[in-house]
Order: sequence, then C-alpha cells, then structure tokens
Amino acid sequence: MQVLEVVLLVLCSCVGVLPANENETTLNSAEKKIDCGSSEAELKYSDKDVDFDNFIIPSDYNLEKVLHAVTDINAPGWIKLEGVFSKEDVEMARERVAHHTNANFYMRRFENQDEHEVQDELHNNYKGLVWALISKGKIFEKMAQHPIIVNVSSAILGQTAQISSLAANTVLPGMKGQLPHVDYPYYRNFLPKDDPFILDNAPQLATQFITLLTDFTEENGATALRPYSHIRPRYPDDPKDFFANSIQMTGKAGDMVIFAGAIQHCAMENGSKGYRSGILQHMAPSYVKPFEDILAYINDDIRSTASPTLRGLLGLDNPYPIRKA
Repeated sequence: MQVLEVVLLVLCSCVGVLPANENETTLNSAEKKIDCGSSEAELKYSDKDVDFDNFIIPSDYNLEKVLHAVTDINAPGWIKLEGVFSKEDVEMARERVAHHTNANFYMRRFENQDEHEVQDELHNNYKGLVWALISKGKIFEKMAQHPIIVNVSSAILGQTAQISSLAANTVLPGMKGQLPHVDYPYYRNFLPKDDPFILDNAPQLATQFITLLTDFTEENGATALRPYSHIRPRYPDDPKDFFANSIQMTGKAGDMVIFAGAIQHCAMENGSKGYRSGILQHMAPSYVKPFEDILAYINDDIRSTASPTLRGLLGLDNPYPIRKA
C-alpha cells in the first residue's frame, strides 16, 4: 500500500456506543480500516431515533454572561458551556461524523493540501473536515437549532441570523494541526486594504459554536485560540506569535464552546492514541453571504419538515435579494 493510501481510521461502528470519556482506543495498524458499514443503513442510530423535543439548558446558563465573554472588548472572546447536549445526541452525531470522516479520508487522500483558490482558506483543506452536515442526518438538524445557539445568535447577529456553515472537524491520531486562522468573512482579501482594522468598532460578522463530540484534551488536538484577538480582527500571519499567545480549549463530550468569528484559532496536532471530533456551526447575520451554499444542500424532505426555527436558520424564508425592476 502506498504511503498516500495509508488511512488512519476513526472508530466508526464503535464510536456511537463508547461513553464520551472512553474514546482513547488504540489503532492496531495505520493501514487497518475499521469497518463502519457500507451505508448509513448499517449505523446504530437512524433519523427516527432523534428526539426534537428534548433539549438541555444547563442550570448555570446566562445569556448576559455569554454575550459579555464573546463580544466585550475587555473579555477574552470565548466561553465554554458544559453539558449542553445529552449523551445519546452526542453518540448519534459522533457515529455519523465518524462514518463520513472515514469516507472523506479516502476521497481526499490525493489532494494537494497547499492549493486553494483563496489563500486565507488554506486551513479548510484539512482532511478531517466534513461539510454539509445539514444534509447528513436529522441529528444535525436538531443540534443546529438548539435554543442556546438561537438565543445567542439572535442577540449578537440579529433576529434573522443564519447558518453560514455546518461542518465537523475530526483530528485522527497522528494528524497534524491546522494553520492558525480567523473564520470567514474575516479573510484578509475581504477587508479594506488601506485600513485592515476598520472593523474594530463594527458589529460581529460571525459567531462560531463548537459542540464537542469527544473529550477535547491538550494531547488529542483540542482547538487552540488566542484570547482577545477578536478585538482588532486580523489574520494570524505569524504562527509563532499565535502559538506563544494561545491556549487550548479543553472540555468533555457534550460541552459547547462559543467564540467570536474574528478570534484567531486552529485545530492542534493529535499526539494521542484516540481521535477528537467536534461540530462547527458558523452563524452569520442575514446580510452576510453564507460561507457554504447551504440552500444547495437542502432537499425536499428538509424543506417540508423543517420547523419555523430551522427555516429561519437556513434562510428558507429570507426574501432577499429582491428583483426590483
């Protein structure tokens, strides 16, 4: 087997049944593919298992505290909420993410990770990323409309805030980290050239919600971020400076991390024997073009069954742009 064909597989059939704190499973061989079924029909959980009426609101949840942490110029720009999703919801999502991560690793193994149309987006050429989650299972529809996500997004980005991207990022054992970056739309080529800090006093253009599907530890590649870097939005051109001033956001499966879209961050190298995985829900105001072409992923089933909340998050009823002539 050629080196490029060697696959470090996530635990797929096992992933859905392991407790969140027992995901440190040793891979017998870098070349061994752990079977996760030839189709979604072979997964442990189906769309019928998703309970849309059961959401967890942590007892210590406080909207004002979250808004202060994420938006205030004297705050670090991020916050962690513990126990936002149930064990079963996490297991259902983790199983499906593992299934698609496994497939993506094969499809993308020959890609040149140094080529991309927009240089600021090189971090998105990461093998552990799975896109278009909204079309990959009802569990993701449920998680996307968690009341906390809706609550915080509305307060920061406006009542018509929409999903800009819904993806998953899995760092497999031995995988290196991402390039330090800021999220769309804070790319260098989108900012005014003469004054890159013109957004200093502007409203936030994006908020990121990360749901931990496994424990995040310093050893297994927990996301690194630079606190307070959202205050003056800028791309981290100096990786050494970023890492010297960054911290890793650790937590347990089911926790949620919320941070400003302009904060500098990246997935870190996984030096453990297990994998780490999380869902990335990128929210933006309705006047910002979404990062992913979300509407292209929406099939007839999603359109016909989406709740009013989900319809709003997907922008299905957004009347703009309007042809005026």
